[in-house]
Amino acid sequence: MLTPSQVDFYHTHGYLIVEEFLTSKEVRGYTDEAQTLINHCYEQGDIVAHWGCVVEPFGCGFFDSSEIPRNACTTREGFIALRSTLSAPDVAVCTLNKFGRCARQLLAKDEAEKTYLLNDQYIVKPPREDKAEFAWHQDILYFSEAERKHSIVSIWTPLDDVDITNGTVLVDPFPDPTRPGIYDHDSAAGSSSRVFPAVMSAGSALFMDGRLRHCSTGNMSTRFRTVYMPQFSLGQIRITRGADTAFTALAVPIDEQM
Repeated sequence: MLTPSQVDFYHTHGYLIVEEFLTSKEVRGYTDEAQTLINHCYEQGDIVAHWGCVVEPFGCGFFDSSEIPRNACTTREGFIALRSTLSAPDVAVCTLNKFGRCARQLLAKDEAEKTYLLNDQYIVKPPREDKAEFAWHQDILYFSEAERKHSIVSIWTPLDDVDITNGTVLVDPFPDPTRPGIYDHDSAAGSSSRVFPAVMSAGSALFMDGRLRHCSTGNMSTRFRTVYMPQFSLGQIRITRGADTAFTALAVPIDEQM
């Protein structure tokens, strides 16, 4: 769980780094799951060219769409059951419990507000790959204007030690705590003196408000660099197409009972 001072820091600056967030056993569990998915993707194509370095357990083709029941995307029991066919059950439990409960601390103001797992992915950067970079962006802007009413938090968790040489994140903290997520349009992204590279050890976690401006560099090292990143939302994010309504991605509740 996060301390009150950590929660305050997150809301003031738009980010929070927690060292040694995962245990070594938990890091191994996510690393093993990532390796299974990476091997599958390389059997089908190229991580950078075909997947853009982003490997989603339910979206990379490891599971056929017919093998993903609706409850795997909308219930704790279903999510854990399906993910347990890919990796040890405690991996999925860690995502919902350890990551999820911290996300709830950052998103929910009271017990009436519910937090959901929105998405999870591995961000994989092959060695000596300068194309494996992400431009400056804010995660919330990938959603429609109607969907942006839901606050989100991304928890960027390296499974390898990271620094500027192997593709870490560059963080641009909120310029003004009284206007969170508002950046001056006349300032070029990355030009601010606030910007810093997140130098982190494996198992540490970078919590990022959906409005935080950030980017990442390519991997110039001789080894793969893998990050696990679950995203959580306050409330279920739905998309409406005509008379049909569906979830934007996942909508797995953090709480045992709804």
